[in-house]
Amino acid sequence: MTRIVSVVSGKGGTGKTTVTSNLGVALQQQGEDVLIIDGNFSGANVAQHFGLGFQKMSLNDVLGGDAYVSQAVAKHPTGVSVLPASILEFDASADNLKHSVLDFLGNKDFVLIDAAAGTGDEVEAAIEASDETLLVTQPELPSLTNTLGAKKLAESHGTKISGVILNGVRNEKAEVEDHDIKELLDEHIIGRIPDHRHVREGIALRRPVVDHKPDSPASHAVQDVAYRIRGETPPEKTPVERLRLGIKRLSPL
Repeated sequence: MTRIVSVVSGKGGTGKTTVTSNLGVALQQQGEDVLIIDGNFSGANVAQHFGLGFQKMSLNDVLGGDAYVSQAVAKHPTGVSVLPASILEFDASADNLKHSVLDFLGNKDFVLIDAAAGTGDEVEAAIEASDETLLVTQPELPSLTNTLGAKKLAESHGTKISGVILNGVRNEKAEVEDHDIKELLDEHIIGRIPDHRHVREGIALRRPVVDHKPDSPASHAVQDVAYRIRGETPPEKTPVERLRLGIKRLSPL
């Protein structure tokens, strides 16, 4: 059975699309068949994260009835399927979004919808079209308070919250501590992805970091999130692996 997961954040700048792209690749590497849908019509850039370039067909064409999903989907070398969107004003309803891709879902294990930032109509459509929602935030108060708004929007539609992913973590004193985040959002933290130069390198090269630098601390963190979403416990790292990751974390920038 296909799991349709919307990935949302309460505000821009949290790295939500980067998380979605890398999570999709990590799930694919763990044996799942993954489709990523760019549900951000006002700032579509999932295709850029995969270096796919210009696509003749997009989700806009599918929702407008001008193309089939199979015509608009691009296959990335990692195995992930990507349904890009165009940066246009578009009236995307949840019914159109969900029904347009249903015929394509038979053999997909996961569909990740990269929602727009905020809590507007595009986000609401993505949440309504999904079975569950992942919240992406940074460990700072403005990001967290906006994430709370996104959580309430998901709850208003009866959508299950699968957990919170903290992105861009630097382990600085100024960051909100995990126990305070749990108290504010009342949700489990299922991942802490560090702010690391390998992530930025991957973005510049238009390759998800889990593919570009699989041994990066950020890549390991994303892989752990993928295991948890699949209902598995991440494999325990050997002492050598822990030492290597610890050294890499000392030079994140």
